[in-house]
Amino acid sequence: MVFPKAKLARPLRTALWILLDAVLCNTAMILAQNFRFEMVVPAVFFQRYENLSLIMTAFCVLSLYLFGLYRNIWKFASVSSVLPILLGTLTGCLATYGYSLLNYAVTKPMNYTLLPRTVYMMHWLIFTAFVITSRYLYRIIKTYFVRQGAKGAVRRLMIVGAGWAGSNVIRDVKNGRYQNGQAVIVVDDNPDLAGSHLNGVKILMDTVSIPKYAADYAIDDIIIAIATPLGNMRNLIEICLSTGCRVRRVTSLEDVNRKNTQSDVRDLNISDLLGRSETDLNMTLTAAYFAGKTVLITGGGGSIGSELCRQVLTFQPKIVVLLDINENYLYNLYADLLSMYGSTLKDILKLRIGSVQDEARLDEIMKEHDFDVLLHAAAHKHVPLMEESPEEAVKNNVFGTHLTASCAIRHGIKRFVLISTDKAVNPTNVMGASKRAAEMVVSALGDTSKTDFVSVRFGNVLGSHGSVVPLFERQIRAGGPVTVTHPDIVRYFMTIPEAASLVLQAAVLAKGGELFVLDMGQPIRIRELAERMIQLYTAQGGASRVEIVYTGLRPGDKLYEELLTDDEHIQKTELDKIYVTQSDCITQAEMQEMLFKLKKCMESHGDMRACLRSFIPSFRIADEVNGRLKGVKA
Repeated sequence: MVFPKAKLARPLRTALWILLDAVLCNTAMILAQNFRFEMVVPAVFFQRYENLSLIMTAFCVLSLYLFGLYRNIWKFASVSSVLPILLGTLTGCLATYGYSLLNYAVTKPMNYTLLPRTVYMMHWLIFTAFVITSRYLYRIIKTYFVRQGAKGAVRRLMIVGAGWAGSNVIRDVKNGRYQNGQAVIVVDDNPDLAGSHLNGVKILMDTVSIPKYAADYAIDDIIIAIATPLGNMRNLIEICLSTGCRVRRVTSLEDVNRKNTQSDVRDLNISDLLGRSETDLNMTLTAAYFAGKTVLITGGGGSIGSELCRQVLTFQPKIVVLLDINENYLYNLYADLLSMYGSTLKDILKLRIGSVQDEARLDEIMKEHDFDVLLHAAAHKHVPLMEESPEEAVKNNVFGTHLTASCAIRHGIKRFVLISTDKAVNPTNVMGASKRAAEMVVSALGDTSKTDFVSVRFGNVLGSHGSVVPLFERQIRAGGPVTVTHPDIVRYFMTIPEAASLVLQAAVLAKGGELFVLDMGQPIRIRELAERMIQLYTAQGGASRVEIVYTGLRPGDKLYEELLTDDEHIQKTELDKIYVTQSDCITQAEMQEMLFKLKKCMESHGDMRACLRSFIPSFRIADEVNGRLKGVKA
């Protein structure tokens, strides 16, 4: 039988608590007198209690109200709830004793209300015990017996990690936060904890034995309660997923700090499985740099642009202006941010619709404010689509960058940051070649300008528009198959927040002319990514068996990506995960010649790939790089 979740209105619930406390207050006084007089209370003293009872009840109930006892949610009562109870009962009992003394002072030698001092002391102790017991008995009934009534729905939980995060999870489970969850065991690798209990839950050793413990204890859910991981958690996560249980984890301290929220439990996502260590980036310098600055972000509604906006807003800038051609992206982002910042957002964040190919619109926007920093994230990034429309890639990525950078120079913007890509290194597709040309444009303009021009180059970001991750997720949830282009294709991956944080840090380091390269970690095989995602979503209740189908490399795809050309040599910067190199640069005259020939090629609808190759010798046909693959293993 499942107990109905009937709820009393708050005024009625408060009235019932007041009535109960009034009864407990008087019961405590009767017991105190009985204890004082060894169960034979003289009639004169009982009469004095009766004379005092109404004012005593009023004092005690009023004191409990003033100390917030009728505003608490008692099914979540904890040790911290005891202090207001102690103070509330003590205040009420002292007020009662004070009234009795005052009444006696006025009416003596007659004594209508004053009782022996020991009676008042025992009254406070008994009344306090009654109030505490009533509250915690209510909590036990709400969080244990009611849940036991729905026994068939109880899910047995394994907590991995016996630190403060694990302790918090168990406390929340016992408080009913996880509804029908029941903490059964805790697993940890610390030998000092062997045989111990955490908040009453048994601790078992050795996380390698998690699959055995899951079977032995009939575990339904696993919660990884390690909020400060010391390194790669991929092996632990894969062990937990192998049990077939639903696996969740406590949010890392990095997530908590970035989102300004309390530590919470969330479902696993694919970034957990990629093995990137969750380093807490030191953003002190970045926060100091962007504080009070006026910032323009092109492509502000996209994956990277919107995350740059979110992070910059936390640094208390003067103004942030977002430029994007897609009004839906900007509208959705603004609605999301409005819930976080409220009405103050309209004074800081400005939305502008327009294209980086429209010079007049760019001029109009840059006249509005004296911008300190321009983060140029606007670009066409989808490789197969740009193979089909090479002229559009060049218009947006090359000429759009040139127009935006030229306007930035005219309007005296102090720093210009181009968001580039690893596909610009030895490109095999039009998108990559156009981004390499954009790097060359920025480098050439920076030679003679007071504006500091820099480029930041990194690989794929998880969950971005056009990323394989949301595609794989949709395919898995639909039951498959998951389509992978080639079993050996590898890519670098990074989370969107990490990429944006590193871009902002690189912007702070810039002095002009640098090409920053972000540490992307180890490349990941797309086949392995698909396998891990299937494992992840299967464990979370997805399809039981999902097939992987290899479709063959797409036009412009190469099997691997690179972050540097053979001529580029990186050096470490003062910040972790950011490296710097001086890219080969072209002169202003060479840049103008490149733009002139690209424009003529577009106007005549000529061979755009050949035109790009004439300026970018490293631009090669994908088949040459991939060894002229003739087919793909199915």
